[in-house]
Amino acid sequence: MQQKQNILNYYRFFISNWKILLFAILLAFFSGFGQTFLLSLYIPSILKDLSIRHTVYSAIYASATLLSGVTIIFVGKLIDRVNIKSFAVAVIIGITAANIVAGFSFNLFTLFIAIFMLRFFGQGLLSHTAMTAMGRYFSKARGKALSIAYLGFPLAEGIFPILIVLLIGAVGWRQSFLVSAISIILILLPVTLMLLRNFSSDKIVEDSSPLSKNKLKTNADQKIWRQREILRSKTFYLIAPTTFIMGFTQTALFFFQTFIAEDKGWSAEWMALNITVYAIVSFTFSIVAGPIVDKVSAKKTYPLVLIPLLTGLLILILFKGLWATSLFWLFVGISGGLNPTVSNALYAEIYGTFNLGTVRSLFTFVMIGSTALGPVVYSLLLDGGLSFSWIHLIIITIITLNVIVLLFQTSRRSEKA
Repeated sequence: MQQKQNILNYYRFFISNWKILLFAILLAFFSGFGQTFLLSLYIPSILKDLSIRHTVYSAIYASATLLSGVTIIFVGKLIDRVNIKSFAVAVIIGITAANIVAGFSFNLFTLFIAIFMLRFFGQGLLSHTAMTAMGRYFSKARGKALSIAYLGFPLAEGIFPILIVLLIGAVGWRQSFLVSAISIILILLPVTLMLLRNFSSDKIVEDSSPLSKNKLKTNADQKIWRQREILRSKTFYLIAPTTFIMGFTQTALFFFQTFIAEDKGWSAEWMALNITVYAIVSFTFSIVAGPIVDKVSAKKTYPLVLIPLLTGLLILILFKGLWATSLFWLFVGISGGLNPTVSNALYAEIYGTFNLGTVRSLFTFVMIGSTALGPVVYSLLLDGGLSFSWIHLIIITIITLNVIVLLFQTSRRSEKA
């Protein structure tokens, strides 16, 4: 009965705010054009056509990703000063241009520029815009809004790989990028303009009632956080490690999935098939996280985000049975679903919503940087003689220490309250 009521509440909430929520879902969905799970599909074709080694491509990919992370620190905060529609349109034009440049990459320089633009506008700014909008425009139902927006990510993970593989096979990898550019201009741009036409935060509905003007005034009176102040605060260094660990580990697990499968005696096909478990569980827990955050608060939920990931890594170390593959991806998927909803709600709870774009740009840099470093550090450790089990044991130790510190800080805040 309770589950039916929760579904009904979600339905009413979506219907009341369907334009801004659909806008966020679409931006999260189209951010797939700059995500590792999709770009990795182009690697064999790019290596063959440009006659480069995998190590060269990895270096280009990592450096371009790091540069995009640094750039977003400065560009991401502009969302606090620019109209949301204008900012979104600029980002959409950017990801379109990125795909066009990728389609005309004939040397290492243009390849670097293409990957930088895809990572910057796709993984970076499209995701940044979607999540910042949800954190800013929703208050009492912020967790619910973020969890709905997050649905775009697993949908992209489930749909895009199949389409892109078929497209590359049918027309080639260069033409595939150009088709992607055309689809963005023909679908995402006009739909965004339609959804945001005459949009106003006064039209936001939470708990079946319009967001009050008093709440909007309170937001306007919030402290203006500058990036220097955020970096000087202890809170940033308490929150950032979870963001880094999640991006670092999750990207490396996807990047090395075939090698991990070989190490465990599993087939690459079986490993890939079980990533579906990850997508389903991630999708489910992104929905579950919304009401939890709205009821309990992100501050109390955040310390628990990495515990499922820790559990999944333990299973990966200890067991070799085929059943362990599914269980491993299940627990990784739980953390994967909880993290975006809880962390984005946490930024708003701690720093407020007035200049949320400035705040998120720093954490987006941490996330993007971690995704760039994950595969590189894994490679160095593997070349140094460490096994996957030892690498994951090190990560488990770091996660444990991180969880202890966060739980300690949470308990201290509760005692003061």
